[in-house]
Amino acid sequence: MFSSTFSHILLPLIVCISILLMLIRPRGIPEVYWIGSGALLLVLLRLVPMQLAGRAIAEGLDVYLFLIGMMLLSELAREHGVFEWLSSAAVRSAGGSPARLFNPGLRNRQQFVTIFMSNDATAVVLTPAILTAVRKAKVRHSRISSPVP
Repeated sequence: MFSSTFSHILLPLIVCISILLMLIRPRGIPEVYWIGSGALLLVLLRLVPMQLAGRAIAEGLDVYLFLIGMMLLSELAREHGVFEWLSSAAVRSAGGSPARLFNPGLRNRQQFVTIFMSNDATAVVLTPAILTAVRKAKVRHSRISSPVP
């Protein structure tokens, strides 16, 4: 469809624009639409062969299903107040100290969740709880990057 030289310019350009739009999320449009549109455009313009795209989707299916399951589990936990409860307990056990927030109180809860799930699942599921705890403890940005006093 396009010359080889133009294809070598257009493909990375579409990829970069898609990633940039995903990161800045203009008009609050969710990330999936920007990345999905970029991928669809690559296939429609025949910059990525349909067979290769299909094979890539098939090979990653187990990962996609895992992530969908973890996101559903995380959303269910959020709806039922699990993250609020975990973050309240962590802030309470830290005694109001942002530095102690990242010490045993929160780690014990992470270890408990890890008993039942993989490390990846723990990271996906507990990220909202940690963010909620950080907000409740009113941790400044500099403390997040270096929680040790």
